[in-house]
Amino acid sequence: MEPFLVHIRCDTDGYTHAVTEDEFAAGRHDGRFRAVCGHVVLAAPMIEAPGRFDPVCRDVLRDAPAEPSVPRQERRRSRWRARR
Repeated sequence: MEPFLVHIRCDTDGYTHAVTEDEFAAGRHDGRFRAVCGHVVLAAPMIEAPGRFDPVCRDVLRDAPAEPSVPRQERRRSRWRARR
């Protein structure tokens, strides 16, 4: 069974990235999602049109086995939270 993918436009790089359903659920509260390429996506407002599809995500999905694995990337703590 193929995993369900959500396509989310990143506000920082303008690309539309592929995000697995599990990663979408994990990041839905803070608006940051880890894409299949490993990039941490800061979701753009949903009224914006989708951007170009990220070439790294495209390559990962083309070469992927049935279940794409999401590379682990250390999440940085937001600066505004660190100042509290």
